[in-house]
Amino acid sequence: MRIGQNSVIAFLSQALTSVAGFVATVYIARELGEATLGVYSLVLAVVIWLKIIGGLGIQTALKKRLSEPGDDGPYLVAGVVTQLIVFVVLASVVVGLGPWLSSYLRGTPVGTVVALFALTLSFAFVTTALEGQNRVHIASLLAPADRLVRSVVQILLIVVGFGLTGLLFGYGLGALVGTLLGVVFFSVPLALPTREHFEAITGYAKYSWLSNLSNRAFASMDTLVLGLFVADGLIGVYEVAWNLASVLAVFGVAIGTAMFPAMSELSSEGNLEEVRYLFSDSMSFTGLLLIPGLVGAALVGDLVLTLYGQSFSRGHLVLVVLTFSRTVYAYEFQIVNTLNALDRPDRAFRIDGVFITVNVALNLVLVWQFGWVGAAAATAVSAVVALALGHRAVQDVVGVQLPLDEIGRQLLAAVVMGLVVAGGRYLLAPTLVTGVVLVVVGGVVYFAALTGLSVRFREVVVDNVPF
Repeated sequence: MRIGQNSVIAFLSQALTSVAGFVATVYIARELGEATLGVYSLVLAVVIWLKIIGGLGIQTALKKRLSEPGDDGPYLVAGVVTQLIVFVVLASVVVGLGPWLSSYLRGTPVGTVVALFALTLSFAFVTTALEGQNRVHIASLLAPADRLVRSVVQILLIVVGFGLTGLLFGYGLGALVGTLLGVVFFSVPLALPTREHFEAITGYAKYSWLSNLSNRAFASMDTLVLGLFVADGLIGVYEVAWNLASVLAVFGVAIGTAMFPAMSELSSEGNLEEVRYLFSDSMSFTGLLLIPGLVGAALVGDLVLTLYGQSFSRGHLVLVVLTFSRTVYAYEFQIVNTLNALDRPDRAFRIDGVFITVNVALNLVLVWQFGWVGAAAATAVSAVVALALGHRAVQDVVGVQLPLDEIGRQLLAAVVMGLVVAGGRYLLAPTLVTGVVLVVVGGVVYFAALTGLSVRFREVVVDNVPF
């Protein structure tokens, strides 16, 4: 299957996942309130941090080795064994920290945390293994299955009277269903690994683990720090703003997911020219939705936030800053993804190390001083620093340049869209309906303008239509 079509499938799957999550979050926010949503978000932040630490780069290393030519069976078994050992060790530490952790999570039992950790870690492992087998189109379908099951179960349990417990149960059940579906599609015959197979996994993982930690730091370090300094209600509003910003990033994530196995295989064969071409493509379209989304967030973000409830509109400034952060980090993600595919996790390790250090330090200082706006600013600044370092690294390794001309056309199309939306905002009453109408109109104007401005965009659309 072509990379472009893989990217489209991955994007549509993630878009469906985002829509399901969006609907569920709106319902949860309206029925249970921002405080319960804040506690739920805090529990998930801890669980997903445990998943990332538990992966320790094992999953990224496994994806890299499975994407290379050769026998995959021993690598898969080596990955499973290594992952189980790490899980047992980390779960024991969590149990040991039980009283303190339960208090931080507003009374959530530690057993619940460990169970969710096991389920989310398994789901991530299975998804990554499928991506390594270049079955991105199948792996992409697991996320919608997980999110649909999660959302339906959560809504049903809220209807019958369960609050936070229902939310956590639905989250775990969705991960379980996704894991079982993924295992069904495994196509690697199992085989006993040798010491060399374990060393190939751990040797790569000793660098790549920090990339996973960096992704998680970007996604929820601010949430963990907010849990120390601000009220649960503000955490709930912040997470809603973050989720809206993340919806706009799904296309860039889909591109990176589809590109990794292809670039990994090409680099193993020494075909760096084709890698450069793929890198240019991925960077050209990473901001396809994020750039106009940033303009839209600034102009009508406050109206869109009222969909969750009137009190959520106070997160407008945070939404704009987080959307900017998401845009910058999306480009940085493509760079680190390329470095890992080129078997240079050492360079990615340095970038991620700086990002995490800056992110943690700024979150602690700025949240302490400025609250949730400080958290959003810390995320933005650390993303800019990481992008600058990543650009230099990828130039050194593979000698590529950013496709600034294509990105410039997207910026110009977003400006045209912004003028139309700003005019509508000036003329129409500031209501939720106005916000929704302007989002739709803005999207139409943006893509119409981009189609007229960009030959490359037109060619990509024609090349990847399914007929």
